Amino acid sequence: MDTVDMDGIPVTFAVSVPPDRHADVRAAPHFRRWLLQAASRFDLRAVAVRDVVFFGHRVGFILVEADAWHAGRQVPGAALLRGDSVSVLVVLLSRHPPRTILTCEPRLPVACPDLLALPAGMLDGGQLVSTALRELAEEVGTDLTVRADMLVELTTVWLSPGGCDEAITLYAVDLDIDAQAMRALDGRRTGNACEHETIHLRIIDLDAIPGIGRTDAKTLLSYHLYRNLKDRSPGPADMVSKTE
Repeated sequence: MDTVDMDGIPVTFAVSVPPDRHADVRAAPHFRRWLLQAASRFDLRAVAVRDVVFFGHRVGFILVEADAWHAGRQVPGAALLRGDSVSVLVVLLSRHPPRTILTCEPRLPVACPDLLALPAGMLDGGQLVSTALRELAEEVGTDLTVRADMLVELTTVWLSPGGCDEAITLYAVDLDIDAQAMRALDGRRTGNACEHETIHLRIIDLDAIPGIGRTDAKTLLSYHLYRNLKDRSPGPADMVSKTE
C-alpha cells in the first residue's frame, strides 16, 4: 500500500486503486470534508482507502476503513463516502388536488427497475441550491422555471449514518403551470446519458405519495415535512425560502 500523510493522518491506498489517481482521491471534496470532520471529532489514527469507484474523470464512491477511537474506545471504522445530495419536491398548484413530479428510474442497488422518487442528485463539489436547480433542469427539463429564491428548505438528514457519509438536503417549491405544460411533463423521458440515466417522469396527486409503494425515504419525508409546513403556514406566500 502507498501511504501519504494528510493533516497528520496517515492515509494508505490499496493496490487496487490506480496510483495515478491517488491525488484525485485525496483532493475529492467529499473525501477531504469527511477526513477533516472525522479528525476533529474522533481520535483518528489512520485511514485506509480500500477501493474507489470512478465515474470517468470524477471520483465517485470511496470505501475507507479507519482506525478511529472515541472516549478511549475503538469505534467501527468502515465507511462508504459518496458525498452529499439534494432533492426537490415540486408541487403543482394549477389543479386541485395539487400534484407533483416523480422520476421513474431503474435502481440496481435495491434491485428495483422502476423506483418512483423525487428529482435528486449529488453535490459533486457544488452548492446546495445551484445543484437543486441543475438536477431539476437535467431530470425534469429546462422549460420548468424555478428560481433559487423559490426553493424552500425542509431539512437536512443523514440517510444511513451507520455506513455512509451522505446527507441529503430536502427542498420544496410551489409552481403554478397550465394544463398543457403539465401534460408535456407526464411521461417525458429525461436523464443524463453520460451517466446512463434512463428516467420517465410521472405526474401524480401529491397526497398519493404515501401509498405509491416503490419509493424512498427522501420522497416520503419530503411529503410529510411539506404537509406539516403547510398545516402550520397555509398558503405559498407564507413559506419562507432558505437559500445559499
